[in-house]
Amino acid sequence: MRRYLGCYLLAACSLILTACGGGSEEATAIAGPAAPTSTTFTVSVDLPATMRLAHKPSFSLISKAYADAQKNLSEHNFAAVWLDDKGKIFQSIDITRWESLGDGNYVIDAGTKTRINAVLLVDTSGVPEFTLGEPLPEGLYMTPLANERLAITLESSLTYYALAQRIVKNENWGVFTEVFEKAPRGRVLFAWQDINNMAIDIRDTLFPKLGLEGLTLKDLMTLSIVQSMTNGRVERYFTEESAAIADIQAILNDGYWQVGSYEGNNGNGILADSTQFDGSQTQVTEYRWEKSDDADINLNEFFTYLSNSTAFGTDDITVQILTNDGWTGLFSYLKVLLATPKTALLTDAALIKEDEAGITLNANVYSLAGKRMHDFLSSKENHYLTRYLQDDASFTEGASGFYFTWRPENEAYLLCDNTNDKDTCRIYPILTPEAGYTTLDEVITPLIDVGPGIESVNGFKLSNNIVVELIDDGRFTIRFWGNIADDEWVIQDYGVWAPTNVAGKPILRFDVPDIIKQLADDYRFNSLNLFLVEDRGFVNIGESLLDNTEYHYSGFDNDAKEQIFSATTRDNLPPFGDCIFGNTDFANESLFLNAVTECGGDERLSNQSVDDLVDKTLVQITPAGEITAHVLRSDNSWDHFRHTDAEPGSRSWSITDDGYLKLLPDNTNETEFDYWALANRDYAQRLLAFKRYSNTSGGAEISNIMTREYASNTLSACIDNDSGWNQSTTRPVTKKTLSAYQDQTQQCKQIWFGRDPIFTETLLIGQTGNLSDDKALTFANDSSRYLKLSDNFSGEYFLGHYVDSDGCGFNIEIRWKLEDDGTLYYEALDGSMNERIQLTDTDGRKLAIKAFNQQSRWVTDETAPFASDEGEMRSDIVTLIRASEVPNVIPVEPPAPTPPDEGETPPAEEEPAGPPAGTVLNDGQICAFL
Repeated sequence: MRRYLGCYLLAACSLILTACGGGSEEATAIAGPAAPTSTTFTVSVDLPATMRLAHKPSFSLISKAYADAQKNLSEHNFAAVWLDDKGKIFQSIDITRWESLGDGNYVIDAGTKTRINAVLLVDTSGVPEFTLGEPLPEGLYMTPLANERLAITLESSLTYYALAQRIVKNENWGVFTEVFEKAPRGRVLFAWQDINNMAIDIRDTLFPKLGLEGLTLKDLMTLSIVQSMTNGRVERYFTEESAAIADIQAILNDGYWQVGSYEGNNGNGILADSTQFDGSQTQVTEYRWEKSDDADINLNEFFTYLSNSTAFGTDDITVQILTNDGWTGLFSYLKVLLATPKTALLTDAALIKEDEAGITLNANVYSLAGKRMHDFLSSKENHYLTRYLQDDASFTEGASGFYFTWRPENEAYLLCDNTNDKDTCRIYPILTPEAGYTTLDEVITPLIDVGPGIESVNGFKLSNNIVVELIDDGRFTIRFWGNIADDEWVIQDYGVWAPTNVAGKPILRFDVPDIIKQLADDYRFNSLNLFLVEDRGFVNIGESLLDNTEYHYSGFDNDAKEQIFSATTRDNLPPFGDCIFGNTDFANESLFLNAVTECGGDERLSNQSVDDLVDKTLVQITPAGEITAHVLRSDNSWDHFRHTDAEPGSRSWSITDDGYLKLLPDNTNETEFDYWALANRDYAQRLLAFKRYSNTSGGAEISNIMTREYASNTLSACIDNDSGWNQSTTRPVTKKTLSAYQDQTQQCKQIWFGRDPIFTETLLIGQTGNLSDDKALTFANDSSRYLKLSDNFSGEYFLGHYVDSDGCGFNIEIRWKLEDDGTLYYEALDGSMNERIQLTDTDGRKLAIKAFNQQSRWVTDETAPFASDEGEMRSDIVTLIRASEVPNVIPVEPPAPTPPDEGETPPAEEEPAGPPAGTVLNDGQICAFL
């Protein structure tokens, strides 16, 4: 990862800067009761498709589109009001004309000029209701009438509502006071852009954590997470805008910090970068913490750039700038060329002062003492850091923040690194997205080929939901198309493109309207000034930075950085356990996201963590004792086991962009699936806690599951305190009591959060009355031994056989039952033996057991008789097989005595030295009768 202070920063984990405007224009009429005037506004109403826009329940699954245009509103759904100097409603604004364009866009004439305190209100379910003299009410969509082309979105509504709430609380407009009182048109426009930038920040930080389906806007506005994040973002804006001019030379000399965080399928972690200039050399030191296992946060030095000595190669290029020598690669590290108390001049490590492609930098400073840390870690680049902070964590004395302003030294043209056939900034026709444009002429549509619908547009995507179409009509027209619902696209705005030549290269320049940036769901540029250029055989898109255009970013002083990381720890995450929040039988994906947000810490599935799970078994045990297991395979199939039996089927798994493990139980039916979202993890116990979303033909549900991870062939028996076996005496080496067995079994049992492995009837005999699914136990320590069970019933017991093919063979009739604690107890019908077996652990495919065996011959043994509560304690690994697979062992009977010949006297019977070989269980001898 490479860091660059400015719009040159394009790396995935970078601390991206937010652009905003500057300057002013001549003042117009002051704010207050409207002068006799009227302005025409075009308004897009673009709201989340799955929210309760009207007061009726919604049960559909969440739409993949972020928002849908609202095409069926009437003039009664609109109203406009003025806010006074204390932020309260003091007068309504007349809407003298209203027109629907039929595509979610509306045209209104309102009795006002563009003003920051003139507010358009929309109620999608009726007439907007408000009270004069009161603050703006909850539950209305809104945007300031600060530009002739507007969009009402969820984020614009939340942002302006939070802004109005702050004004009411403070009884003044704060940093917007001049805009409120004098309303210079340029300042009104820039204030509107600032509000939109805050709205985009809120969209990018809040919405990924929040499901919207089924909520009303009023519900949403009352949620603590919404209030905290919107109010925090507004607080940061007011603080930064009111900051005092600072000594940039002193700041660079002391050093300042930028703090970031990242999360995605490639992992998650924290970034902290220090920049310092001692008058002769710039030093940029990058510190990183990449989450691994359960280790706490510990920043480690990752890379240090020294402007006087660090050398880079072509592999370090992250972006290119157009110079007189053509495209020059930049290394995304800035070095200070000179610094004064008022300003500093910086350029990229790849450039020199004479290239005149640097930036000027100055700074403002503000005290952070007493302010919430969450509020100043509220950008797209660092908001994940707040999960490691207490909600009320605040800065103390000595902590300061910086608000930096930088301007390009000259107009600059930036292009991503497209060397080595990289396609990052290529553009592709939407009609043939597999083949990129190769010439600029291909991008331009002749007027004769211009069609009325998106299906005939020769255009390219600016974002997932915005398409740009350049038309050769003599007026250099651009049409910006927006996706308003599903596959429905409409023209959202127009612009102009211009062919020109820069440094000997033909390019096509165009500007993106503010409204398009606001509507775009993933606008990836800092600037609104873009260009197309043919390079390396393809048409690429880049951005131009205009000279004297202001851009901003934030930083912290050394004290603030130390305070942040002193308060940052994984100990502030939710403790491991079952999180039942959001569990429901009437689910949708939106509710699932809310449950994941509420239950989650910093664990999530990544490409690496899922790869680490491949070929491992994830075991689940229900309170009723049902044992199931999943095994992910490297070919993206997965196996399922129920009660240790492999279930047939063709299944597949994948990881979604949200970090969900998607499981298809049947590859022929993609409508039924599970999402597993990792909520927490206990590495010591190998436990993973998931929120699960199950979508079936009968509906969707949300539940929580906990699994234990087992590598292949790692299940082990707990041999603590086992008796041992003396084969020569066919007795245990050490006698154990039943009480000692029970105590030791409890110590050996692997019970995790109430998941207790126990024997159940379903595990052992399947469906009652169906003999075909009865099971038998086979033992790893004695492959000739079988405990064959059946659900044939006699009195209080089931029937079965103890089978052993060793020696002379054994096929002993038994009866068995399950005791209340899940113990399998069986005894020979002839009274010769009995045994108790308990499960201590399972990997979902095999069972670890602890057993207590008693044989009647040990009790009657005169040499060392066993008491009635004594026996053998043993451990083993058991595999369940079909009872029908047990061999039919027929014991070898002793031969009949040979009768004496006629007239001979039968020999005297000899006293036997002991039982014949092979006739005692586990004597290890060959049968004496063979």
